[in-house]
Amino acid sequence: MQRLFLTALSCAGLGCVGTVGATNIDFGVTYPFTARVGVSDWRVLSGSVAAGVSIRGVDVTYSRGLSLAPLGALNTSLTGQVAWNGGFRVSSAATGALGPVALNLSGAYFTTPATTFDLLAGWTLAPTDLRAHGWQADLNVRYRVNRQTVAVLGTELGGQWNVYGGAEFRRDLTRTLPRAEGDDPEAPLETETTGTLAYRVGARAGADVLAATAGVTYTTQAGRSLTLDAQYGPERNGNSGLGVVASVSFPEVLGENSSLRVYTAYEPWRWNTNPLRAGVEVTRPVGPGTLKLDVRGGLTRDAQAGFGVAVGYLYPLGQSESQP
Repeated sequence: MQRLFLTALSCAGLGCVGTVGATNIDFGVTYPFTARVGVSDWRVLSGSVAAGVSIRGVDVTYSRGLSLAPLGALNTSLTGQVAWNGGFRVSSAATGALGPVALNLSGAYFTTPATTFDLLAGWTLAPTDLRAHGWQADLNVRYRVNRQTVAVLGTELGGQWNVYGGAEFRRDLTRTLPRAEGDDPEAPLETETTGTLAYRVGARAGADVLAATAGVTYTTQAGRSLTLDAQYGPERNGNSGLGVVASVSFPEVLGENSSLRVYTAYEPWRWNTNPLRAGVEVTRPVGPGTLKLDVRGGLTRDAQAGFGVAVGYLYPLGQSESQP
């Protein structure tokens, strides 16, 4: 993996034959202290390469989009990480749409915890498997029955295995516009869409969990959204089937191209990750680049409090010219 990282770094410095695209430099500092510098968005072999080095190890990611016309498209990625003190992680992901089916697949094999490379990995909105070694795979399939209804089926394997399924129902929210002066009083009043409401019901079953699930998402026309999901079931092997996950997102609330997300997750039924997680994520253009601030924390399974802050800056180098 170290050899792969150095090869990618040399490619970026010398300019790969036949590559075109923007290159970014990434700087990042995290408390508890760690630091990383890297590059991203190298156009190589019809895909994109990102690589970085930190005081904890090195990492390389290759991403590529695949067109599967006339069915749809697929985005794939492969990441390798090697720690200076030994251990590695290899992960891959694929997302896309094939006709009425949306697919999200990810997997990993690791001999060191995720927190080896990212000290805040245990406090993310989506649960992170915190085991020291092993493998895991997640699959989520969404089938669009019609414009208003989506069937969902998924599974988590490798750690605390479980399967889940259900249905999501979507409706547009509208309001009636006042009749303008001079309009025909017999004509029907016009309406406009003010947002979207989606609600879902389902169930989850697996290792130490058996529960009914329900959730709702409200999204405005401006892109602001509120999501709330809950599950409830009997205790199994001392683990509660209770779960609540909520997030609020505000695009451009801090200026153009900015974003703000606040989230919390309470999932005591999970034994391979932290049961209580919360965070604030901010992205905002600053100067020629983009500043990112993450504040995360929560409680471990031993009821120990944890907290961390990550600050990153993405600096674009602009378009690179093709080599003859």
